[in-house]
Amino acid sequence: MKKLQYLVLSAALLSASAFVPAQAADAAPAAAVSQSVDDRLDINTADAETLTRLPGIGMKKAEQIVKYRELNGGFKSVDELVNVKGIGVKMVAKISDLVRI
Repeated sequence: MKKLQYLVLSAALLSASAFVPAQAADAAPAAAVSQSVDDRLDINTADAETLTRLPGIGMKKAEQIVKYRELNGGFKSVDELVNVKGIGVKMVAKISDLVRI
C-alpha cells in the first residue's frame, strides 16, 4: 500500500512540474513559465539552436521551422507553426506561451 501511495505522489509531483527554457549561464533565471512578451522567443528571428530550447523541439524540427520561415517570408502568427512538417496543434498549444512573432 505504501508503494502505491509513493507512486501516486511521485506521479502527481511530476505532472505538476513546469518547463523553464534553458538560459545562458550569465542570464537571469526565468521567473515563471508564462513569460512576458519581451522574454519569448521570436520565431521569425531565432536560429535553429535557440529554437531547440522549446519543449518538444529538437534540432530537426528547429531546422524545419527555419526552412519554412525562409521559404514563406516569416510567420504571420504563432498558429502558422502547424504548417511546419512535424509540428501539430498540440505542439503549438504547448509552446504558444513561450514564443512570439
